[in-house]
This record gives sequence, structure tokens and C-alpha cells, in this order.
Amino acid sequence: MAIDQHMRSPSPPPPIRYLLRSEIDIRKWDACVSLAGPIYGRSFILDAMTAGQWDGLVLDDYAAVMPLTWKRKFGINYLCQPSFCAMLGVFCQSGPAPVPDFLAAIPSRFRFWDIDLQENNVPLSATALPLKLTLRKNYFLALDKPYDAIQKRYRRLARRTLQRAASAQLSIERGADPGLIIDSHRRIYGHLYPNAAPLEKLSTCAAKAMETGNAATYLARRPGGGIAAFYLVFLDDRYVYSVLGGSTAPGKDTGAFYLLTDAVIRDHCPGNRIFRFEGSDLPGIAFFNEQFGPYPVEYPHLILNRLPFPINYLKPG
Repeated sequence: MAIDQHMRSPSPPPPIRYLLRSEIDIRKWDACVSLAGPIYGRSFILDAMTAGQWDGLVLDDYAAVMPLTWKRKFGINYLCQPSFCAMLGVFCQSGPAPVPDFLAAIPSRFRFWDIDLQENNVPLSATALPLKLTLRKNYFLALDKPYDAIQKRYRRLARRTLQRAASAQLSIERGADPGLIIDSHRRIYGHLYPNAAPLEKLSTCAAKAMETGNAATYLARRPGGGIAAFYLVFLDDRYVYSVLGGSTAPGKDTGAFYLLTDAVIRDHCPGNRIFRFEGSDLPGIAFFNEQFGPYPVEYPHLILNRLPFPINYLKPG
């Protein structure tokens, strides 16, 4: 006797597969990420910023994916956030991302996690994992209006500082080699890095991004030609990403980085992109970002610690 269609058990959901980097179909992976979330999940960024140390979780035929960026230390496999990748998490082409299912599918051999998920990776309440969850802060600025309308929302400090930059007769140079931006950053802020690897990886990544049209560079120069500030941003169809910037001592006095931030905003409006300030969990950076009238966004930071006693009190680095 035929079974009534309505009495049949529902089909189980397609499995989430764990794939090594070498097993991933990069064309399908990048197509999913391009539709579903921030640029940080693109394969060329992951390859550069992890030196190839990433694998992936894949739902169905790349309907949703999650990069697993890993390291190994003292025999421990752990997940960590790559430098200059503000967040990763689950990239889902349609509908809400099945975040709890992806977290449950992470192989148990990764005994420690310290990762950031993207802002739309909620809710997490359905997971039974012993996670420590905190919310980090970001700022977004919609670039969908003419520049004059966006500029009106700048705070008084930003407007005054831009006037000071204009009085200093700073000029803006676009399209410089990203290596020059990174070298300028290294000279001023190199003491903040325990080793040279993150900036070297970013140099490789930025060069590739320039080739594919996914990056832009800005320099502010003093009247004599000296560099006052520098800025590297990434680009895709949805967002402009603040990646790396800073000022020299004379540039700080003249508000040069305010000038470059304003230039990035001016260059990409009106349009359908959103400017992602990133890094706003740090109070000083958050204060700067707030001067341009963005709105706050929160994203999840997850820690899972399955390390045995007593090393569970230590954080892999």
C-alpha cells in the first residue's frame, strides 16, 4: 500500500561537512561568501592571513560555509581570529544562518576557540556548547546619501579638524602601493606587534586585493611632500572596510587622518555600500569613529575552552 505523502517523515537536513583547505571548491566558496557576508571570508584573504592554515565547514552545495582558521601549539589544535580579519563566522546565501548547527559541527579536536562571528550570526541561544559569549562593538556608516547630507552628521570635532587639515594645505594621494602604507604603519606602530608576521601577511593580502579591485589606498602629504597620514581600505559590492591607517606626529597635529577618513567616505557616496569602521571595541578608536556619525553594531565574540587542567587556565597564542 502506498504511503500517504503527508505521513512521510520529513527529510533530515543536509549534513554540514568538514573539509580541509585542499578539499574546498574555492570557486563555490568565494561565490557564497561574496553573496553572504564580509570580505574577510574570501579565500585570498584567508590564504594570506593564515598562511594557508584554514579549513571549512560546508552546508549542502555551498549554501552556507564557515571558515575554521586554526593554529597548533604544544600539540593543541585551536581556532583563533586572523590578524586584520575583524570577524568571520557563518556565511549563508539565503535566510538566517544556522549558527548553532555550524558550531556543533566544529570538530572536537579544536579544543580551544577564540573567534569573532559576524554581526548577523544570531541567535546563539540554541547551542548547548559551554561558550563564553561577549558582544563587541563596531560602527557602520551608510553611504547611500550625497556627501553633503552625510557630512552634516559629522560631529563638531570632526568638522573643526577637517578645517584644520585644509588650513595645513594637505594633499591627498590615491592609489599608492599598499606596501608604502604598511611600511609607514610599521615605522610608527611596529612596537605594537610581537613579530613582523601580521604585517607581512597583510602586505601579501593587500597586493592581491589591489589586483582584484578589492582595495584602495590613501596618503595625506604635507606641502613639502612628506607623509602625514596613510590609509588602506578593502572594498566589495556591499562594504568599504577600514583595515589599516595612522598618522605621523605632524599629521596628528594637522588632523590628517580625519582628512583621509573623510576622503574615503566622499569617494564612495552616494551608493549602496556601508562603511565599516571596525576596531571600535577600543575606546580611543571608538571615539574617533563616532565623530563621523555612524550607528553602532554588535557582533559575537566566542571563547570555548576544553583544555585539560591545568593548561585550561592558559590561552594559546
